[in-house]
Amino acid sequence: MSDEATQEIAASGAATEAARRISEAQWALIRRVVLVLFAAALVLQIAVGIPPADRGVPLSPYLILVWLGAGSAIWSLGRDRREIVYAFFGWGALAFAILAYSRTRSVVDNWWPARTTVPGHPRTVPTASVDNARWIIAVDRVLGFGRNPTVALQDHLYVGNKDRAPVWEAFPALVYLSHFFVVYVVAIIQWVKDRREWLRWTLTLTALLFLGVILYMLVPTAPPWLAAPLDLIGPVERTGTRGLARFNLDVVRSLFEKGAASANEVAAFPSLHTGFTALVSAYFWRTARPWLRAVLVAYPLSMTFALVYGGEHYIFDCICGGLLAVFTVWLCRRVERWWVARRGSAQPLNRNASSSLVNSSDSSSASPG
Repeated sequence: MSDEATQEIAASGAATEAARRISEAQWALIRRVVLVLFAAALVLQIAVGIPPADRGVPLSPYLILVWLGAGSAIWSLGRDRREIVYAFFGWGALAFAILAYSRTRSVVDNWWPARTTVPGHPRTVPTASVDNARWIIAVDRVLGFGRNPTVALQDHLYVGNKDRAPVWEAFPALVYLSHFFVVYVVAIIQWVKDRREWLRWTLTLTALLFLGVILYMLVPTAPPWLAAPLDLIGPVERTGTRGLARFNLDVVRSLFEKGAASANEVAAFPSLHTGFTALVSAYFWRTARPWLRAVLVAYPLSMTFALVYGGEHYIFDCICGGLLAVFTVWLCRRVERWWVARRGSAQPLNRNASSSLVNSSDSSSASPG
């Protein structure tokens, strides 16, 4: 075969390979189309339901992770292959932490076998949870100047109509509901903006969950709504979600109550509801503008009010949850600095720096070694 024929065959092969290659613009179009389909599927899930998930806003952490994992995978179509590794460690670690969190009820029941009967409650609770509630209630009375804050708030604000909550209760109900999705919304925004920052956020959230799980097992605590039937404090109504009726979100409320029925009822100390909100504040505090810092202060304070008024947590739980979040952010940053000093820093992996999968593959094959 002549050199000219060989060159023609090589040129034909190169042209065929080029024809198969997907350009950056084509990948961008593919991402947009698939994201539209993804959004349509999410609307379908909320409006009708996609088996095996029930109709409504996804509140289950596992369902949220499925949707966020799928969304991040779609956003990364045609981008750097390293994102798969980041997603595996980040989403995987978070899913494992949530699994451990959901298992605290059975662990606590086996860890603390001594049980106490609660009047009017279908299940017994660990005796240790009642003992711990006593001293935390004593601390709360000091913080409340001689009165239990939950009882005092409900004496002044609670309207005893379970079917018709006052309009203002919609605010604490929505703040309470935000616990189930805000940290995940932050995660997906970080994924879109900067994969390395996303990994920092998910690992910090994972660390907070694991620390919370350890404390739940070591210090089981009956929350105010469970301490009231035991006569540890005055009458308390559990009002956390009834304000959702103002927004016709009864489906969301029923899903929450269904999940609460299988949750760890004595996981009151510390409050990870406050911990999640404080984590957002502590994590972004250094780079936040002054107006945003006001929001970062108001958010955990609003969550604390919603939890204490609703009978879900004591003030001391909320304070400790916030301090645990601040400690977790500090600890994770110290560990990261130690790791970078030991291993050396890597180039940031973000949206602007990521190339298409094809181009990345070409450049790696052309480089020496």
